[in-house]
Amino acid sequence: MDILKMDATEYWEDFMNRNQIQHANFETWSFTDRPNSADMLVEMVVRGQKTAYSSWFDFYDADQVVPTVGDYRMILRQNGDPAGIVQLKVVEIVPFKWVSQEHAYLEGEGNRSLKYWRQLHKQLFRKQAKFRGKSFSLESPVICEVFEVIDLPQI
Repeated sequence: MDILKMDATEYWEDFMNRNQIQHANFETWSFTDRPNSADMLVEMVVRGQKTAYSSWFDFYDADQVVPTVGDYRMILRQNGDPAGIVQLKVVEIVPFKWVSQEHAYLEGEGNRSLKYWRQLHKQLFRKQAKFRGKSFSLESPVICEVFEVIDLPQI
């Protein structure tokens, strides 16, 4: 099967067949919250520079499943093409103010400092809160995920 012609579903099915996986939690995922830098973030994941992600817990709807260790995610480029599959290795829910320097570093952005991470994510989470008619504080829970790239499309 020509990977260049595969959509996300075909790529996922091919991945499951190649790895003899019968059932797995899986979702497609993109950096849609930051469209100006979405493909740059995807490339950071593919190169191994970005191995973590965080999200504001209250941004999840009641019908959305909170990520768990072992879940698979297919990372999508801005145009919807699959860029690779990652597997969640660590999932922690902590107050914003307790997100660690290590996690900030693993997210791979800016100078990889906790100060940079806090500035960027405080702005992002406040924007999400305003959009949802909620409030964000330093006590707000954040989902911190660490992942590993386990498959890249063969080109």
